[in-house]
Amino acid sequence: MSTDKRPEREDGVWQDLRALLTLERTGPDTFRAPKTLTTHGTLYGGLVAALAVLAAGQTGGPGQLPHSLHAYFLRTATDHPFLDIDVRRVRDGRSFAVREVDVHQGGRTIFSMTTSLHSSEAGDDWHAEVRRSEPGTVVRTRPTQQLMDVGWPFEVRHFATPRSDGFVPLHPFWLRHRRATPDDPLWQIAALTFISDLGVVMDARPPGSALPHDVHGVSLDHTVWFHRPARVDEWLLMETDPLNSGGGRALGHTRISDRSGRLVATVVQEGLHRSSHRLAPASVPEEGVDRS
Repeated sequence: MSTDKRPEREDGVWQDLRALLTLERTGPDTFRAPKTLTTHGTLYGGLVAALAVLAAGQTGGPGQLPHSLHAYFLRTATDHPFLDIDVRRVRDGRSFAVREVDVHQGGRTIFSMTTSLHSSEAGDDWHAEVRRSEPGTVVRTRPTQQLMDVGWPFEVRHFATPRSDGFVPLHPFWLRHRRATPDDPLWQIAALTFISDLGVVMDARPPGSALPHDVHGVSLDHTVWFHRPARVDEWLLMETDPLNSGGGRALGHTRISDRSGRLVATVVQEGLHRSSHRLAPASVPEEGVDRS
């Protein structure tokens, strides 16, 4: 899959994740994210979540890093004005800290998250077996959904195959950031959060679904567990399987692993699946983050 057809932008911000994942500290536990232009007027939910993680992590104790998060997408974020982020310290312990984070835009709460931070300890190092493949394994069937501007910072190698109904999932695919990224482990966790939302809600579509291929997907809630350190400027494999679909909601399970086969992160996300003609644009801000 190609993400090379990238229009020139005045600020070029979507060309580099380092320009996206930046925060201004406005108080002890408050932050502001800069205005971010997009090609479609709304902000990608994974970016909002990543900025929330970055803010929460900056309030932790020495050595404490996010190991899990649970978040709700409440309203669509637009590319203006700024995002204001408030962090509340729920618990501070020697090993663990818990933070609640709200992201506001224009006086409205658009995103809410709880995250737990932990200082790593000695213990077993085991995970269930994950897919073993190489980034060179590429199938050039165009996926049904596209990454648009959120994929521009990455080299993406797609190798999914069409399902029996003709739907071509985005996952599995390999990706890596095109440019070197910071060594800061918190920044890398925020970057993993960014990619954890790439195409998950749409690839939760069940086999044999009666919905049209242009189904409108809206993320409702999102959970991530960070298992091991990883870098987004090295090859990472993302793969999603549908777990459940009912009542208009679909649940997907995503695994992110590195080139050596280590499980890096696990994602579970539920999204709303509707035919595009049923979801009027005016209703989107009240229901979640648009994934068109």
